[in-house]
Amino acid sequence: MSSNFTFELFCIDPADIVDQAGFVHAISFSKDVWNGRSPLITKGKNGDPFIKGESGMTVHVISVDTSKILTDLIEAAFIVRVESRLFEPLEPFRQRLLRHLRETLKFAHIRVLQDDISSEIANQLYPKINAVENMLRRYLIKFFIQRVGMGWWDVTATPKMIEKVRNRLRNRSNQFSYFIDSDIEFADFDDLGLLIYKQSTGFNEPEKVLERLMNIDTVHELEELKAGLQGNYTKYFKTFFRDKNFEKQWKEMSRIRNKVAHQATFFHAELKKGIELSNSLTNIIQEAEKHIDEIVLSLKEKQAIHQAAAEVVREEEVEAAQAAEAEFSDRSMLPPSHPVMMRSIQNLATQQDDDHPEKDSDHRVKLQGPKILGKIKLEQKTNEYKQTAAPGYRVITEEEICSELEEAQNLNYTDYVGLKWFVTTYLANKGYAIGTTYSLVNILIEKVSIELYDMESPEGYSIKAVRLPKERKNA
Repeated sequence: MSSNFTFELFCIDPADIVDQAGFVHAISFSKDVWNGRSPLITKGKNGDPFIKGESGMTVHVISVDTSKILTDLIEAAFIVRVESRLFEPLEPFRQRLLRHLRETLKFAHIRVLQDDISSEIANQLYPKINAVENMLRRYLIKFFIQRVGMGWWDVTATPKMIEKVRNRLRNRSNQFSYFIDSDIEFADFDDLGLLIYKQSTGFNEPEKVLERLMNIDTVHELEELKAGLQGNYTKYFKTFFRDKNFEKQWKEMSRIRNKVAHQATFFHAELKKGIELSNSLTNIIQEAEKHIDEIVLSLKEKQAIHQAAAEVVREEEVEAAQAAEAEFSDRSMLPPSHPVMMRSIQNLATQQDDDHPEKDSDHRVKLQGPKILGKIKLEQKTNEYKQTAAPGYRVITEEEICSELEEAQNLNYTDYVGLKWFVTTYLANKGYAIGTTYSLVNILIEKVSIELYDMESPEGYSIKAVRLPKERKNA
């Protein structure tokens, strides 16, 4: 902790004060500022008066020359410097002083020049916030890889998150990104929390349950709802996150984190609250991590998760369309068939890859994740599929996937369809959201509507490929 704390203000144009001595007396005479006590006014070595308060606190007032100001007429301006060896008395003193300056002395403008108290609080809070943030990243990686798979980020993150992270990966130099899969490391604090909130699968929120009940027409549909309410996935997130008010606490921590990032003014109550939130969120995340291995997902749960993710994508599609319409309305132009942000990011991605043609192939060959999911050398494809498109906002249906897969199987330049290429290039170039497409493909594989098999590439490594069952293709 610092040996000396300073709180310094720039105070401009009071109601009646015109000199340094008058200002010093106006501060010292306020019992509200000094909690009913009377501080001592003394003089320094240069003869200027200053205030000596309790616990060794001092208040100095320095007159500022305003005669050379170009654009304003300022009659009086002062710098007020409060110093204290102790944190505790200065922390509440700041607010009492500010209220006196604004409400009693009627200063027209007050700006903070230095606030060591807020800096001290921020310095104490940041390591705790950072620890909780990294702990949730760790949990999300472990949970989704173990329960969704290597491509969990594309499956779980919303299109908006994916676009944001791709922009950051493109614009920031990170040597680690060459060796590791960097995605969640570039996600916002708020987005990390959202990856937890949206795992409710539409069942944990009472209004969602009521909406489903109102639309039930058969006993079978009622049984499906009951199964969803009692499913392992739903109960897990309800027990370990929703019932413990994780969302509310994470959003409160996010508000404090944003203040830390922007060097805002802090008070002791926020320090206390930040520590409480840090301890509580840590306990929630650690307890949830202990029970990851207990979850076994049924097909119906996977379908419910897919539907919940699809709802998020559809909501973002509406937002993107509204944003595109607003942007083009000023220019009297019609929006393109795809959202503007998707097209612009795709162009940036194409430009980046053209500038560094070797980067994509090296990354895809050397990292384990893409090799497990499957890879077809993109240069074997037509120009239409040379680059991987930015994630779209269209939610694909089972019928569309099967129809598109049949079309892909009939292409005349390959005898197999790689899973990764099919989802992230072939379908993504048509505007389909990557995450919801992946999840639906996996569901169809489990339903044996699509077959997943291993294929050896010309380069000699294993590829995960997909095809329609023979009986369906013949039909």
